[in-house]
Amino acid sequence: MKIESFKCENCGSTYMPNGDLMLCPKCKYPLLPIYNLNFLRGKFKIENLKNRRPFLWRYWELLPTIKKKNIISLMEGYTPIIESNRVKRKLGVKDLKFKLEYVNPTGSLKDRGSTMLISWLKQLGIKSIADDSSGNAAASISAYSSRAGIKCTIYMPEKTPTSKIVQALLYGAKVLVVAGGRTETAEKILTDMEKGKIYYASHNMSPYFLEGFKTFAYEIVEQLEGKLPDHIIFPVGGGSLFLGAYRGFVEAEEIGWIRHLPKLHIVQPEACNPIVKAYEKRSELVEPVEEKETVAGGLKIVNPPRGRSIMKALFKCNGTAISVKEEEIIEGYLLLAKEGIFAEPTSATVIPALKKLVEDEIIGRDESVLLPITGFGLKDLKTAINIAEKLKQYN
Repeated sequence: MKIESFKCENCGSTYMPNGDLMLCPKCKYPLLPIYNLNFLRGKFKIENLKNRRPFLWRYWELLPTIKKKNIISLMEGYTPIIESNRVKRKLGVKDLKFKLEYVNPTGSLKDRGSTMLISWLKQLGIKSIADDSSGNAAASISAYSSRAGIKCTIYMPEKTPTSKIVQALLYGAKVLVVAGGRTETAEKILTDMEKGKIYYASHNMSPYFLEGFKTFAYEIVEQLEGKLPDHIIFPVGGGSLFLGAYRGFVEAEEIGWIRHLPKLHIVQPEACNPIVKAYEKRSELVEPVEEKETVAGGLKIVNPPRGRSIMKALFKCNGTAISVKEEEIIEGYLLLAKEGIFAEPTSATVIPALKKLVEDEIIGRDESVLLPITGFGLKDLKTAINIAEKLKQYN
């Protein structure tokens, strides 16, 4: 699908499409692609998808135009949706489903964005890129870059789990470990970009990486045959899945696939919750918070680049943003495991969030809920071992 323009949701500026345009030239805010969907309204139906291969690119009409020869895919997307057994009884909800994003090729949701971003860079003829990540995006972008024949350098914080560093290395990326946390890592890569040392293919700021996550929404519409859940809860760090899903549901409504959006909620750890703090102030302005340690390492982003866009989407869909404590995350982690789901702690934040939203009567016990499980448990093997060791003390 042809992008008609790029829009900045911070200052309101619009720009003509440009191959590698990523940030607003005026205010340096990440841009959003704008399409004209009129030609698809009422014409592109769910039935059109029936005989297509079960992967992300089955929705090519709703994605940026990329030539078939440039598509870099590992058969990502079209992840399964399963019914809850134990968790729904424990939390007292009637209808609970999980969408298992961790069955994507590199073990996390990030493959949705990587296939889109790397395919676009392949089309542009880019030969070498760099990105900064604490783990899942690093592994994913490394894998897709390798498949595309693009050299990849990943900047990682020094406390990144070894299992995530190893994954990026084995895919063939060069890994630069930066002293400090996510903040220092982001500062280092921006400095190197400004010096002309690297081509910065930022997963948090690229409009193309974001577009891959729209397919999460399309899949829910298709897999549930239009019977949308009343609520979806997203763990949010940079917010790609939340914001991409919101855009996907909006587009699905525009072309006539659905009549309304589900309520989309956000969960963050108390140790790093800039979106929650903005929500509590009913503000679109997301202010940076102090970087603290959390077991949900994938959510440790103190100043989300697309903060204003996330807040606008959250308010438009009547969603809620909620914080959870470290011990609650561990409890959710263990409860998911009893369901047969081995997820990384970042993914487990949705369980205590659901519990709180039910207790606060924001989610009714008779309403339907879907929870994305964003990353596989072996992504953070050290935490898994530590928790297992503590469990042994009680057996």
